[in-house]
Amino acid sequence: MNSAADVIPLEPGWEKMREGIDKFTAIMEGGFRESFPLAMHSELYTTCYAMCTQKAPHNWADELYKRYGTMYEQQLEQTVLPAIKAKHGTDMLAEFARRWKNHKLLVRQMWKLFVYLDRFYIKRISALPLKAVGVQKFEQVVFNQVKEEVRAGVLQLIEKEREGDMVDRDLLKQVVNVFVEIGDWRPLFPTRVGEEIGDIGQARLNTYVKELETQLLADTSAFYARESSSWIGTDSCPEYMKKAEQRLQQEVALVAAYLHSTTEEKLLKEVETQLLANHQSSLLDKEETGCRALLREEKTDDLKRMYKLFQRLPNSVTCGLQPISQIVREHIVDVGMSHVRKEEAEKDHSMYAQQLIDLHDQYHAMVQGPFGSNQLFQKVLKEAFEVFVNKDIGQSSTAELLSTFCDNIMKTGGDKIEGEIDAVLDKIVMLFSYLSDKDMFAEFYRKQLAKRLLLNRSASDDDERSLITKLKYRCGAQFTSKLEGMLTDMNVSKDSQNNFATWMRTSEVNLGMECAVTVLTTGFWPTYKVDEVALPAELLRGIDTFTRYYESRTSHRKLKWIHTLGTCVLTGRFDTRPIELVISTYQACILMLFNQQEEYTTADISTATKLPMDGLMKYMQTLALGKYQILTKSPKGKEMKDTDVYTFNRAFTDRQRKIKMSLLVTKVSQDEKLSTKQTVDEDRKHAVEASIVRVMKARKTMAHQQLVMEVSQQLMKLFCPDPKVIKNRIESLISREYLERDKDNLG
Repeated sequence: MNSAADVIPLEPGWEKMREGIDKFTAIMEGGFRESFPLAMHSELYTTCYAMCTQKAPHNWADELYKRYGTMYEQQLEQTVLPAIKAKHGTDMLAEFARRWKNHKLLVRQMWKLFVYLDRFYIKRISALPLKAVGVQKFEQVVFNQVKEEVRAGVLQLIEKEREGDMVDRDLLKQVVNVFVEIGDWRPLFPTRVGEEIGDIGQARLNTYVKELETQLLADTSAFYARESSSWIGTDSCPEYMKKAEQRLQQEVALVAAYLHSTTEEKLLKEVETQLLANHQSSLLDKEETGCRALLREEKTDDLKRMYKLFQRLPNSVTCGLQPISQIVREHIVDVGMSHVRKEEAEKDHSMYAQQLIDLHDQYHAMVQGPFGSNQLFQKVLKEAFEVFVNKDIGQSSTAELLSTFCDNIMKTGGDKIEGEIDAVLDKIVMLFSYLSDKDMFAEFYRKQLAKRLLLNRSASDDDERSLITKLKYRCGAQFTSKLEGMLTDMNVSKDSQNNFATWMRTSEVNLGMECAVTVLTTGFWPTYKVDEVALPAELLRGIDTFTRYYESRTSHRKLKWIHTLGTCVLTGRFDTRPIELVISTYQACILMLFNQQEEYTTADISTATKLPMDGLMKYMQTLALGKYQILTKSPKGKEMKDTDVYTFNRAFTDRQRKIKMSLLVTKVSQDEKLSTKQTVDEDRKHAVEASIVRVMKARKTMAHQQLVMEVSQQLMKLFCPDPKVIKNRIESLISREYLERDKDNLG
């Protein structure tokens, strides 16, 4: 219990505390050339402690707390505020920053002396902490009086730096920090009328945002509005973008140097709006330097800069990357259509697919490079190519030309390609993905693959399988099932041929010649025309022998012989020397007639071989009027008649011991093109009907228009179905009682 002698009265006690405060203030004003005495610090702390722990009515905690705040008010009004107001411009900012720094030191020192109040008294009555009181008093007495002049000084220095002048960034950082630090205790202050504290983290920046940042953003917007207006009239698009890029980098550096990090996003948004969004249309449409010109001239660096700049803006029809992507789409379509028009004027379309691949490489590299593989640009690349890739070139579709291109690089003796063939196949499949008539490509490819395999013209089985695998990945197993079946048949046939040779040795069968038979599964291979032909006895013997072998192995399959794509190797015994002739089966049938007699008329050959006259004329032309004239025609001349007489040309000679005659079946004829299109049309009818039935099985009942739309959606992966065809197939299914109209909706 305190005795009367130990009690410290209020006024003497405060006087002692005041002496210590004045002492520290003097040291602070003198630049801290001396330190605050430790003994005095201990004495003052003890005095404050005693005055706060004395029994009532001598407990002065409440009074000390009040005088603690008053002490700040007096010191700030009498010393700090006049010192700041006495200066102007940069000097005023420097004084403002210095006074705030000293004030923080004063608050920290006073807190150490009055810390007992903070720990016990303030918690008990829920009052503001001592440090908060110190900050609040500086805000009320000093900051609110000079904030407008300080803000104007800061904004003026920022504008000077933007105009290229050197400024004191350290000073700016110190002054800006005052706005941030004054708000550090803001969540603990009483809420002012009309002011919402909100989130604590955001509330601490309320002073900075309200008193500095808001005006900074407005000034920034006005500054760049003026600057962009002067640029847009005189600068080219690339020059403008370089300046805009530089300005954005400068603003990022400015924020890092002396503004709060939360300002960066808002500040850059203002800059982007004024420099980019407000002038995007004018920039992109500049006649000689805009986006279209950059695309024409392949200015990849400028396009990359354009992408990076406008990527910052929100996407819409008139803003951001979307307008650029539409210009890119239009440009690619224009270039593609010019290729189409140029190709239509050419007679030879064999290089058209390669041109498309080169064009796709060019713009794919642009999408991958300058446009950063952005999905929006990948989409417009696809859309643009779909426009002109599906345009017919003369009498040929792109599907046919692309398939023919594949055939040329896949067959022996075809076009040689540089580099990795797998990469070329990837590019082919990419172009294929743009085709709307994928089924047309598949049918042409199937016929050409069949000829490559049956005539042993395929350069690589691995490459064939690789392309089919890529197509399967793109369109599914059903799309490539026939192609895979064809390759499987060829492998099975090789094994079957070996077994056939073993069977003949075991059965002691000697044909007097080599006989190789390829067994094909009907559903996988194209349908070939079967001509009734009278085969020579030697060939018939081979057919009968293989038939006996095959029937001994299986009883559930029937062989149907197709000689259209057959090949024979005959030895021609000419006067100079024997020469091996690699020819078609039909050509062999004609030549082997001359083993029986010296000469035949065209009509005689037709009767003996049972070949129709139209087809026979083509074969006779290759044997008598082509590069290798095995037969001699009389009378001479290119005109061919039924009465022409042919004899074996014993005087024929050639440097090679083995020659390959021109086999007409290696090329896709005009008739085959027409039949392919007819086959595709028929297959499409079946595909449409199958899709209709699938949908109706799942839905049971469906509106007519909705059914047409859903069937179209299902078939879009293979081809673009004509709504009229779908409606016709619906009517056909109704007439065949696969479907029926709803009785309640007959009207």
